[in-house]
Amino acid sequence: MNTNVIPFDQMSNLPEHFAGAANLSLNDQAEEFASIKFPVISTKGGRFHVKRDGEKMLILRPKNKPYDPDEPATYIEVVILNLQKAKTFYEEGYTEGSEDKPTCFSNDGVTPDASAEEKQCSTCALCAKNAWGSGTNEKGEATKGKACSDVQRLAVATPGNLDDPMMFRVPPASLKNLAEMSKVLSKRNAPLNGVVTRISFDTDVTGVITFKPSGFLDADTFEKALAKMTDDLVLAIVGKKNRGLENAPVKPVEAKPAKPAVDPEEAAKKDKAEAKAKKLAAAKAALAAAEADDGDDDDEAPVPKSAPVKAAKAPKTAVATASSLDDELAALLR
Repeated sequence: MNTNVIPFDQMSNLPEHFAGAANLSLNDQAEEFASIKFPVISTKGGRFHVKRDGEKMLILRPKNKPYDPDEPATYIEVVILNLQKAKTFYEEGYTEGSEDKPTCFSNDGVTPDASAEEKQCSTCALCAKNAWGSGTNEKGEATKGKACSDVQRLAVATPGNLDDPMMFRVPPASLKNLAEMSKVLSKRNAPLNGVVTRISFDTDVTGVITFKPSGFLDADTFEKALAKMTDDLVLAIVGKKNRGLENAPVKPVEAKPAKPAVDPEEAAKKDKAEAKAKKLAAAKAALAAAEADDGDDDDEAPVPKSAPVKAAKAPKTAVATASSLDDELAALLR
């Protein structure tokens, strides 16, 4: 036996060195799925069921008349409160609607969660269970899929009762359909949690789920849906709840001042003024140079007396240049 290990059964009291030093955050994470219970919507057998507290209830189609027969619902309408893409691996396979904890799972698709019972690998990318062809069907036969499934965990609730969130797993073959609905909403600048989503069974492909927006939430319901995004139970349903980090200090993010909107007309005026200023400066420099040249002519060496001297004339070029530049300066300064 290792000498640095104290047998658990031989200690009736907690070792003294644990006092004040033990951090139970990992315990909390390991107990999370067992301690938090929530309803799960199942689609097994092409029927919608709600499994709550161990009991399974079939969702029925609303009746138009009291004497209408009970029939299974062909669709459900819910509000998506939150979601997260995840990876789940069940050693014995997943049973639709089950609340059992996966053998191994990841809430970020990168590494196994700290509370996973049996981590299959240090990272999801290197895991053999995440490789194509590692999956098996209900008969135990090899398939082209993965043993570890890519799923989307949704926290949903009916529009009339947002206080009763439930989990809905979007299977791998239906992830594209959810993404397509989201694209439709994005084009209209509508948030996913601001609409009622109709979830139906694809009538052409067995086991595939379709998603379609059927209406917008009113202002009060939408405000409540926004608040539910960070509700403890909702976060637990999608796997974002992490008790070990709940009380961690959060560094405030300094808001950067927004850049003022640029008025095209004002920008054009500014560019014109800058161009005019540059042209004015160039004109002033040219005028100064012309005047300097004119002064240099007065300082020329005297002409010898023996040489014939003609009547001196003002340099036409310098005078003309200065005059034109004065006119240009005057025009620019108007």
